[in-house]
Amino acid sequence: MEQEYAILTLVIVITIGTTATEMFKHYIKSKNSANASNNNNEINSLRQQNSELQQRVATLEKIVTEPDYDLKQRIDAL
Repeated sequence: MEQEYAILTLVIVITIGTTATEMFKHYIKSKNSANASNNNNEINSLRQQNSELQQRVATLEKIVTEPDYDLKQRIDAL
């Protein structure tokens, strides 16, 4: 009789432990997927910002390398 209770207790503990472990795995997976989607949004935002900055730098490089710009600087220096 005592042995039957021990086996029953062992089966219940194993079942609860396994269920808790699977629930924890599911929780971690859902948490990681939520973080991944936030990271993707942040990465896309940074990529867009980087692209806009590259375009602005290219425009500034064109302005500075124009011959008229150098001439204006020399005239202003006089």
